[in-house]
Amino acid sequence: MNIILFSLVMLSSIFVLVLGFWWDSTAPFKVHISTLAAVLAMFLSATLAMTLYPRLKRRPQPQSPIAFDDVIWGQDLSSKLSTPAAVIDGYNIKFANNAFLKELGMNGMRDMITDLPLTNLIHPSSHQQMTDFISRQHNQRSSETMMLRMLYVDGTTIPAQISLSPLNSLQQHGQFLLQFTTTSSSEPTSTKLDVDHTYRYLIDRLDQIVFQMNVDQKIIFLNPAWERMLDYTPQECMQKTLFQFIHPEDLPLAEARINALTEGKRHHSQFELRLIAKNGRSQWFEMRASTTSRLKSERSSVMGTLTDISRIKQTSADLKASARLANDMIMPNVPCMLYRCKNDRNWTFDYVSDGCLEVTEYQPYEITNSLHFNYMQLIYPDDQQRVWEYVQQQVNQQRSFQIIYRIQTRSNKIKWVMERGKGVFSGTDELLTLEGIIIDISSENYQAMMDGLEQMTSEQ
Repeated sequence: MNIILFSLVMLSSIFVLVLGFWWDSTAPFKVHISTLAAVLAMFLSATLAMTLYPRLKRRPQPQSPIAFDDVIWGQDLSSKLSTPAAVIDGYNIKFANNAFLKELGMNGMRDMITDLPLTNLIHPSSHQQMTDFISRQHNQRSSETMMLRMLYVDGTTIPAQISLSPLNSLQQHGQFLLQFTTTSSSEPTSTKLDVDHTYRYLIDRLDQIVFQMNVDQKIIFLNPAWERMLDYTPQECMQKTLFQFIHPEDLPLAEARINALTEGKRHHSQFELRLIAKNGRSQWFEMRASTTSRLKSERSSVMGTLTDISRIKQTSADLKASARLANDMIMPNVPCMLYRCKNDRNWTFDYVSDGCLEVTEYQPYEITNSLHFNYMQLIYPDDQQRVWEYVQQQVNQQRSFQIIYRIQTRSNKIKWVMERGKGVFSGTDELLTLEGIIIDISSENYQAMMDGLEQMTSEQ
């Protein structure tokens, strides 16, 4: 523009000089008029140019094209999606839509996960899968999907199918739109509703308590059986720990078992405990619980059942009382011991009654499941082979046995005993154990004892 003005001024000056030399007063009037019009046009052009120059100078200069911002475009796209979606740059989350936050239990936590590494929301066992998946997307730009385990806000895992869509801009390589669908939400809506209704119907009518606890061991689900058995409504027990309802004497065992489950040290547990009802009475239950994860040392929620076994416990207590009564009447009068043992070469005892001390002079704990003691050692050496062969013959025929032989007590005293027993078999005729009784029949009349022994052996 400066060059144009300078040229205009110079041309105007030259025109005036030339006009001065050419001016002739005797020229025709039309020539004078044309000359004056030309001079006027020149000055008007100069004035117009000087007026427009400042405005033309302030006119914005053309700029280079603005680089397309993939992140903003991705945010706008993902925010309009009804499915879980997020924009990632490399391995960092730049934006997550509401569905993404809701699916992971992070409503209102968008600011907390912005710029957070994506691996913080994925279970460690799936980190390598995710790394390989992103690398393949960089290299191939494919449309493949992948199953991996994402983390819920409470630490539990959610199986999910993810996909990555590249945000195609050469200036912003490595940005993707991540979408995922949990396996539970991938089912057709009508089918899912039908299945959920069926499960709810069944669980609500079970005579067992069905429960679920989160990783903090707080109750998050109870079926109506809880109220029927303990009088507490499920609503008033939510977000409380199960330990608040367990009998104090059973609390240490329950804490140890449940802690082992939530910490991933074991995946299943089964034990008996007492729960205290709203009216203060205690009831026996059998708890069967398992974790929601099968990975070792992974913290997870726990779900399971509680079965009322109060009647079984009462019946068992009554039977034990009756058995004690019978034993109290018989055992003091007859020197004998009841036993259960394996049918191995040593006849290793799994159980012996208190009469063992009187018959063998050994305490029951000394000869039960001992690595350094077995019953065959007590049998007199000359009788061992005969006793073994006879018992095996009867057991193989699934018949009971009765035999008289000698044993050596702790003080090396020789006693005559009579043993009566039988094998215990499974439904498939597999020998499980031997059970029986050993009675001390020592007698001062040695000849009478020998006659009895000969009669027993002849009958066999």
